[in-house]
Amino acid sequence: MKRLFGTSGIRGLITEKMSPENCVKFGLTLASLLNNEGTVVVGYDHRPQAIIVKNALISGLMAGGIDVIDVGIVPTPAILYYVKESSPKTAVAVTGSHTLPEIIGILFFNKDTSEFSDPIEEKFEEIYFKEKYKRVPWNRLGRVRSEQILDVYKEKVLALIDESKVSGRKVVVDPGNGVSSMILGNILRDASVNVLAINDFMDPYFRGRDPFPRVDNLNELGKMVKCWSADLGVGVDGDGDRALFSDELGNVYWGDITGAIFAESSVKMGGKKVVVTINTSHVVSFAVARAGGEVIYSKVGPPAIADTMKKHNAAFGIEESGKYLWSDAIYYGDAALATLRMLEILDREGMTLSELARSYPKFYMEKIAIKCGEKDKSRVMEEASNKFREMFSSEIKDIITIDGIKIILKDGSGILFRPSGTEPVFRVFAESREEKKAKELIRLGSDLVNEVLRSS
Repeated sequence: MKRLFGTSGIRGLITEKMSPENCVKFGLTLASLLNNEGTVVVGYDHRPQAIIVKNALISGLMAGGIDVIDVGIVPTPAILYYVKESSPKTAVAVTGSHTLPEIIGILFFNKDTSEFSDPIEEKFEEIYFKEKYKRVPWNRLGRVRSEQILDVYKEKVLALIDESKVSGRKVVVDPGNGVSSMILGNILRDASVNVLAINDFMDPYFRGRDPFPRVDNLNELGKMVKCWSADLGVGVDGDGDRALFSDELGNVYWGDITGAIFAESSVKMGGKKVVVTINTSHVVSFAVARAGGEVIYSKVGPPAIADTMKKHNAAFGIEESGKYLWSDAIYYGDAALATLRMLEILDREGMTLSELARSYPKFYMEKIAIKCGEKDKSRVMEEASNKFREMFSSEIKDIITIDGIKIILKDGSGILFRPSGTEPVFRVFAESREEKKAKELIRLGSDLVNEVLRSS
């Protein structure tokens, strides 16, 4: 069990895990991981504590002999397009992403724009906790220089789309006062898209709305789309990688539905393999199968999605929270690219977003998180899933044991038992074509987990 890293990077409070003292050591650790040579690109978000973490991290990197390119306050995907096209082999984003304003984190990326995988993270933790990092003498210290990269970001995104298919469309953008404020709208405008923006200025306290875009906090976005007769709306997280969409009628969708649209389009365009996380709705599998593609399951989190995409040469990957990864772009989410590619799909299909969404069957999903200590998680997963399998032994179609245990029944419904990788909770997901059955399954799953916990 990793002690620093969760499903995506290292995250915490500036007074605890992300203290300046620890962040200097994180920099020294990364320097040692890179054999105390080379250059690292560092960008950060607009949270007050981000600059403290960034400066401490850079101090550690330089003390370890690493040169640094400081690209300033930018969306995380902007950092990745830059590192992909430049000489540095590693990039770091200091960001709280979608989390509460008091949280800050560090995301570590490879040259190919994927996040560090488990083996690299485990090596990082070994160096950090055993204090095996190295400092270099005064005449070998790293240097730091600044670089402006937003023009590179815009150029790389626009090069990936056909502007003739998006020109003249109308989009409402809601960056949520995150670091994509102004930038997202300007990229769309440069593609000749008409833009109306709300919450479009950076506010480190996110007083416009929660930095985590969700169906329940994007109501204003949906209303603006309908009032303006826009083609769609997009709500973005704090650092510009997640995107949830509103259709022209004002309906806001979770990432499963729009992920299904992207996935089916990817298969139609020749990318036959699609990677989905274990907790993704079956609607994506339906969409991929309808287009003649193949679904490959991965663990939860962008590092696992990217690794699985590379391993299987998949063109597209999805995380149901609103992250969409294309192998021809970066191995990470990018709200700007996702918005433009959704507009391209509307043009190719000759349909509205609501019409595309209605072409998929309705799946009902229920989720619950139950308090569970670290020492109990493995036992709970094994015993609760075994009890469920005994109860439904004649109805089971498939069992997937990637990042939890997912049991799919013959009628297409299913349940996932999964311990959280970042919190002291155990998660249960249930899904069915029938709302009543989804509720029955989540209630049963919850009862089974609690029964195991009581027996400890």
